[in-house]
Amino acid sequence: MLFPSLRKYLSVGRHFIKLSLVKELLEKYLITIDTLGGDCRQLIFDNPAKESDILKIENKLTYKLPEEYRNILLTVSSHCEFKWFLPDNFPLPDQVREIFSGDLHWCIDSVFQINEKKSGWVTEVFPDIDNEYDKVWHNKFAFQDVGNGDYLSIDLAPDNLGKIVYLSHDGGEGHGFVMANSFYGLLSNWTKLGCVGGEDWQWLPFCKDKTSGIDPTCSNAHLWYKTIGLT
Repeated sequence: MLFPSLRKYLSVGRHFIKLSLVKELLEKYLITIDTLGGDCRQLIFDNPAKESDILKIENKLTYKLPEEYRNILLTVSSHCEFKWFLPDNFPLPDQVREIFSGDLHWCIDSVFQINEKKSGWVTEVFPDIDNEYDKVWHNKFAFQDVGNGDYLSIDLAPDNLGKIVYLSHDGGEGHGFVMANSFYGLLSNWTKLGCVGGEDWQWLPFCKDKTSGIDPTCSNAHLWYKTIGLT
């Protein structure tokens, strides 16, 4: 049975995002974590970008931004920041014991720089397209740096176009995992869990396998909601 306060968020369709519900849920998480004694940063949703701003970035990148990400910049926000930390020594069940924070961010002003850095990893460390590990780093658009050398990315390859893929620089278990089938899907599903992570070990308990994506209705998700009192 779904917790009553989460039903309206969990019922949002896979390809339909209500911005008001996303913002409301993120705010609810910040209130919840703050009540637990955690550290919550200010939620930022700046005004949408202009088409001219997008075109400047695309000219520098020499390719068009992924469609859904582009639409979010143009219609939702050019700059989003959501971040929280659980209090030290907060008791967690074994299934979700690695969780300590939540993080979602994107910014039009950092699009070029973050992808320049990602490309640097490809050129200097993961150049071999025939190597299975290296290959994951290729044909990706990075939209969020995890802060440890890893990235959240959007697949640009035709056979996996639009999928959200985790890029690990140091053999992380989540390397190559599909977090969602689309950027809209990521916003719909990951936000329901408070965007736990972005390190892979924090959100992996909510993935059935490498291609399933993050599932906000799985048993570990319900355990997480109950543990932090999001009922």
